[in-house]
Amino acid sequence: MKKIALLGFSLLLFISCKKEEKTAPTSVESGISGVFVVDSTSTLSWIGSKQTGKHSGTIKIKNGQFTVENGKINDGKFTIDMNTISVGDLEGEDKSDLEAHLKGMKPDVVDHFFNVAKHPEAMFVVTGFMTEDGSDMLEGDLTIKGKTNKIKFPVSLSEMDGMVTMTSPEFKIDRTLWGVNYGSKSIFNDLGDKFINDDIVLQINIKAKK
Repeated sequence: MKKIALLGFSLLLFISCKKEEKTAPTSVESGISGVFVVDSTSTLSWIGSKQTGKHSGTIKIKNGQFTVENGKINDGKFTIDMNTISVGDLEGEDKSDLEAHLKGMKPDVVDHFFNVAKHPEAMFVVTGFMTEDGSDMLEGDLTIKGKTNKIKFPVSLSEMDGMVTMTSPEFKIDRTLWGVNYGSKSIFNDLGDKFINDDIVLQINIKAKK
């Protein structure tokens, strides 16, 4: 009897933990309206992973603006400065080496990842805004390395003291859709366990003023 009770308690605890892992719904404050210009402190956070670990960092959003009407994001355009790719979990030579690798600053790795000499900017253009499963979703065309694909992710928008903040929970994109193929086992079949996951985790943190 004690074993049955213990099993039941364990199952209840497991279910409770699974429920807590669910991402909270995002929302846009209904009173926000106007045209907002992106502040220079705005960033895009990233996480790249492989079998043996992961790295993370940020990329600066160079400029942009978006229009909100009664809490609905109607349009927007954001320029991402790929020259500002930064690795946040390393220091010294390891940090600078990986940053150079990602940017394509070394002669032998120019097109392994983002080839910033040829493609110094990425672009996101808003094409839609909708509510799905209790979350406000922003849809748009993301252009990286000259290739454009549509993406969609949850956003929250809030306003305080004249500053609007647009954030998102973490969301994923498949880098190979933009020709970022280095170390992808879906592209190369001879990598063994030396592959890098196709998914890149992104998260936006945008500050803007009227």
